[in-house]
Amino acid sequence: MAKNNDTKAKDQKKDPKKKSAGWKWPIIIVLLVALLFAGVFYDVYRLGNDNVLFLFVDEDKGNPGTVEVSSVIIFSNLRPKGSSLDIDPLSTNSALNSLGININNSLVKTSDIRTGVDYAKQISKGQSEIDITRAVVIDSDTLKELVDVVGYVPIDFKQEIDILGQERDIIAKGNVTGIMAKQIVQGKTFPVVDSNAIKDVPETSLWRVKSKIIGEISLNMLNLAEYDKQTRRDISYKILKLYREDKIKVYDKNMTLILIDILPEGFGRIIMDFAVDIIS
Repeated sequence: MAKNNDTKAKDQKKDPKKKSAGWKWPIIIVLLVALLFAGVFYDVYRLGNDNVLFLFVDEDKGNPGTVEVSSVIIFSNLRPKGSSLDIDPLSTNSALNSLGININNSLVKTSDIRTGVDYAKQISKGQSEIDITRAVVIDSDTLKELVDVVGYVPIDFKQEIDILGQERDIIAKGNVTGIMAKQIVQGKTFPVVDSNAIKDVPETSLWRVKSKIIGEISLNMLNLAEYDKQTRRDISYKILKLYREDKIKVYDKNMTLILIDILPEGFGRIIMDFAVDIIS
């Protein structure tokens, strides 16, 4: 009996230490999760103040396709700031010109997309004189899916283009649906532009019209503050889905974008909801 009592006494002495260790781990885990989310939310703010190069690709022309529209959009507080800066897809620089590479063929003339994107960034930075933070590649079918979320995007602008040394005003006005946006990227049709106004415009000059239309669509879709909260959420979830499916390709990812890639979709939705609430 005495031995049993001694054993119980020893066990009772050990219990406080076990309890002490038991409550420490949950607190440590909570602190680690809190630090992770603090870092992620800081990253979101940084993403919302980037200079981003958008490359819109016609996937029917080679693999992964030719860059038909190249635009730099500056973000401030998760919103696009001002107009997009459109760059001629045929632009190049002295080093890449010797290799026969320009923005238009940068993705199909290189061994991998990453190298092609780096070339496009290099050329675009030289043309725009803007320090580009990251690049996004979107093909015409993915753009269609994005526009389909809102049904259509209204377009209304006047674009001055140079045709053989002469300036001409091109007016674009109307609602662009998803399929129309896809056709515009591919250069098949310009439904919101009077066909008579551009029938004699050479293809080398039409890039300005194409880029302006796609640029306006991009600005409209990315300026989530213009939509009601539910539509903002629908757009952001669609962007998340397309990103996780690798249909929206982002280069030079930060920690948050990498985590959205590898963690369950619910994590990405939390981040998107956070961004939507900020914009609200």
